[in-house]
Amino acid sequence: RNQLARHLAAHTPGFTGADISNVCNEAALIAARYNEDSVAKKHFSQAIERVIGGLEKKSQVLSPEEKKTVAYHEAGHAIVGWYMQFCDPLLKVSIVPRGKALGYVMKLPKDNYLITKDQIFHNMCHAMGGRAAEDIFFDGVITSGAADDLKQITRYAYGQILVYGMDEKVGQLSFDLPEQGDLSTRTYSEATAELADSQARKLSDSSYAMAKKVINEHKDKAIKVAEHLLQHEVLTREDMTDLVGPRPYKDKSTYEEFVEGTGAEEEENKSLDDFKKEMA
Repeated sequence: RNQLARHLAAHTPGFTGADISNVCNEAALIAARYNEDSVAKKHFSQAIERVIGGLEKKSQVLSPEEKKTVAYHEAGHAIVGWYMQFCDPLLKVSIVPRGKALGYVMKLPKDNYLITKDQIFHNMCHAMGGRAAEDIFFDGVITSGAADDLKQITRYAYGQILVYGMDEKVGQLSFDLPEQGDLSTRTYSEATAELADSQARKLSDSSYAMAKKVINEHKDKAIKVAEHLLQHEVLTREDMTDLVGPRPYKDKSTYEEFVEGTGAEEEENKSLDDFKKEMA
């Protein structure tokens, strides 16, 4: 039971109590649909995907060409995240259409309260991995599948430049970013806006170049990941390790440590009754 609880905790980063309750209810419904006598780990895994990505769209059948594009796109994200030090550890990759997404990468975010320029840049590179993979494996033919990735990259870039004061040219200044489509709330000059646009493009171009460099260096491994996704539609962290080898960087709180109990060897697993006895 404790092992299952730790496994589920590792696969539900950032979930609220209500989210976890939804996962448990959904897992019970999935088990009931298959006339199972009990709820197993596989039912919880399916429930987590349901809560994160939305309903599986079984009616949304991709053409073989589109499915191949999605597989290589997600493989690009996976490879860049695996080989760049400050990217969050990978948990799962899927090319099963859910909600509005044709595929997704689930990661285990670290509990960081501060973020550095390198961390921002590596996250931008990870987001660029899908577009970079399309460019590399389909002879420069790119698709609209990176739209959400590019929005994320744009937020990272302008946050670094205008909010965190991490750009040498804009300087040690912090501004509130305007609401989308509402420039009337902008608190900086037109000259600063033009400079920020220029610096954001440089960051975007640099992250794209780095993502392509990482994928080209591990091109054969990216192909293995994509072909696994085409065959199985889902890739776990364990699958990734089997295909490309262990991740070359050890995180302060690794996935393995999290599953084993957040790395604390002396952790005590007390039941509710134990705590009631202590409080009595």
